[in-house]
Amino acid sequence: MKNETHADHERVDALLSSVDIATCDGFVRFLSIHQSCFMVMRDLAPCESPAWSSLNEMLHRIDDDLAVLGASESIHVVSDLQNPDQLAMEYVIEGSRLGSKILRSRWLTASDPTVQQATAYFSLASVPGRWRDVCDQLSSIPTESERAQTIVEDTKMLFALFYTAAHEPVTDHLPDVELAS
Repeated sequence: MKNETHADHERVDALLSSVDIATCDGFVRFLSIHQSCFMVMRDLAPCESPAWSSLNEMLHRIDDDLAVLGASESIHVVSDLQNPDQLAMEYVIEGSRLGSKILRSRWLTASDPTVQQATAYFSLASVPGRWRDVCDQLSSIPTESERAQTIVEDTKMLFALFYTAAHEPVTDHLPDVELAS
């Protein structure tokens, strides 16, 4: 799995690592990319599944940080992905959590007090043993099986979702207003 998706992962990792999360604009961009992708993924996950729960928690934390940062922008991203294998979803989610541990040290260098106050996303702890569990589950699937190929393709599509979102412009998001009749 890792070998088959390495190039896709590296492409997304390089792109997201180039965002300066120690600045307000950069951190808003980083969070907005993740918000848009996690929303798509959460909508594809079975409700209350481990993937859905993880994504929902991350989205709440992103929303909290965007509110602290005073951000009203969003990124609109569309995906053709339908019914991705849940193990592909878990792989990307848990990999994202590992990546966040690494990026957290860059975020901690922020001198902007507003960025320093937006602590929700980078304070989310990983579920102990979850990455190992996902890797063990992947290892138990025969590499030449149809499911293995599906997981690889779905993982590549999820990485493509992040890559696409990172290239989309940020748009102003107007709050929903309920009109009185």
